[in-house]
Amino acid sequence: MRHLPVLSGVALLAGAATAQCLNTAGGSPAGLVPTYTFYTAADEGRSPPIDMQFGPAGFPMAGTVGPWTHAVVESNGVLYLTTGGGAVGTLDFGPFDVNDLRGFVGDSPRVAPFWHDLDGVLPSWACNVDTSVPGAFKVTWIDVREYGSLGPDYSFSATLYDTGIVEFAYGTIPAQPQNPALPAFAGISIGDGVGTGLETSVDLTTGPDSGALGLLFQQVNGVPSFSGRGLSLIPNGLGGYLAIVSCDAARHENYGTGCYTTQSSAYQLWTDMPSAKAALDGNGMIFAFNGTGYSATFVPGFAVTYVAPTGGATTLGVSDDGNFPITTSVPVPVPGGATAAWNVSVNGILTAAATANNAFDWTPTGVDLTNAGVAPNLAFYTWHDFNSAEVGSGPIQYEEIGGVLYVTWNGVECYGTPSPNVATWQFQVDLASGSVTMVWVSMNPATVAAASGDDTLVGITLAGPGPDAGSQLLSALPAIGADTAGLSLSAAPAPVINPSTLVTWTATNVPEFVPTSGVYLTTMFLSVNPLPGGIDLFFLGAPGCSAYIGTLDLDLGAQVTFAPTASWSLLFDNVNFAPGDVIAAQAISLNPLNPFGVTTSNGVRSTTQPQ
Repeated sequence: MRHLPVLSGVALLAGAATAQCLNTAGGSPAGLVPTYTFYTAADEGRSPPIDMQFGPAGFPMAGTVGPWTHAVVESNGVLYLTTGGGAVGTLDFGPFDVNDLRGFVGDSPRVAPFWHDLDGVLPSWACNVDTSVPGAFKVTWIDVREYGSLGPDYSFSATLYDTGIVEFAYGTIPAQPQNPALPAFAGISIGDGVGTGLETSVDLTTGPDSGALGLLFQQVNGVPSFSGRGLSLIPNGLGGYLAIVSCDAARHENYGTGCYTTQSSAYQLWTDMPSAKAALDGNGMIFAFNGTGYSATFVPGFAVTYVAPTGGATTLGVSDDGNFPITTSVPVPVPGGATAAWNVSVNGILTAAATANNAFDWTPTGVDLTNAGVAPNLAFYTWHDFNSAEVGSGPIQYEEIGGVLYVTWNGVECYGTPSPNVATWQFQVDLASGSVTMVWVSMNPATVAAASGDDTLVGITLAGPGPDAGSQLLSALPAIGADTAGLSLSAAPAPVINPSTLVTWTATNVPEFVPTSGVYLTTMFLSVNPLPGGIDLFFLGAPGCSAYIGTLDLDLGAQVTFAPTASWSLLFDNVNFAPGDVIAAQAISLNPLNPFGVTTSNGVRSTTQPQ
């Protein structure tokens, strides 16, 4: 096991780069003038060519002729490079697509820290130019917002160096864009119609390299990944650019999920039948009973286990939205006991009680599935607007074969058009174990929505009320049980190393070391190797629990507590840590919830910075 000096001595590339964070001080107005008389300079403003003070060689840019001695600055978060004259290929209102970054043949190179349809907020708005540092030309946009929005306001800057390096620095930028017709871009382009127009956006914070292409950009959807950070765009020697993070706020980021999170209800909802059919046809879902709840497993190809009804099957009555009680030959294990009373709803609900959940309801919703007023019982769902009374419909049938109850929608019509519009699928209930399986042979092929809508919901709810967690992928449903959160880890405050910060990690929802003992045993490891995707530890006997760190570099020590929480602290200083160090943490609890005897928390990734 490595110790602290080894751990803290590992700095990532971001930490090795010179930190360039946003500083809005200094400079003088760029001299923007409205591009049209009915605009303001803060909305659609453009400067005359400004000498960058780089001398006759100008700003070096591979793949271009130049010399790029001047810059034309726009209010919309972009600057164009020129040889002293006006910019070619300027654009009002911000870019519409990647072709505006490329420009046409003969168009000026463009540097875009945040190119968007921006509006300056008076009286604090400013667009300043600073050439006070030899070899550097800095443009700062202060207090801008997306045009037509109510804010919040933000600021950012671009600094060009006579070496060819470009640095962007950003304050906190909110989700963009609010108007999707006017996208936002950050990046660099040599102009002149570079590339093909098929180039795609990259995350500039992940170290992308454009190779020989003089075009590198990120299209922003939502909160920009570079919000509050700095980026360096560095010539890569091949004609393109490499992007690295050059300033980053000290922070903690949670990733992954601790085990074992359980939900009393879980489902996936599709709002159109073609999507549901594509997801379900030929596949299956197993809800394996574990004594108190169910584990949920989506199994591609599992429809091969479909058992066609025999001549001994009982056919239920025909109905549009009705339901029919049935009785199994033996009580079936369910949470809290066993039941022989079941109810089959035409609309695809199998209730473990004589009274149907969601009776006569043809519009599947998560709210209704979790509402104890209309869904008070344990039930399993392939919920859709079926209609066995429609002309041409097959029957709904049930029978027991070999200790399994089969309930089959045998070519049952679905409400709506076209017709025939039939589905064949099945519930399989293991009478001894209580496990319930759904297999979907072929769902209805409707391409026209039914008058009532065409929603389809597959899932489960336990008896009683519970929160609606929203639609989740069938392949990622959590364990089904009482609503509880898995082992969780958090950290605070941010790991600022100027000069030091005592950081505390806190684990919550810790399971008991021995059930009913009131004793909790937990430890936590630090690692320089975060695993954001996680590795499921099923091979060790801890299925559903994941490792979110790749190495156990430092154990901060076991904690024996008498409450389901534990905490650890470590001093982050500028002696043992460098700016940009990334340290991952994960807590582990000892308990009997799986054969391996451990549960794991989510991961916490901590990034050190001087501020």
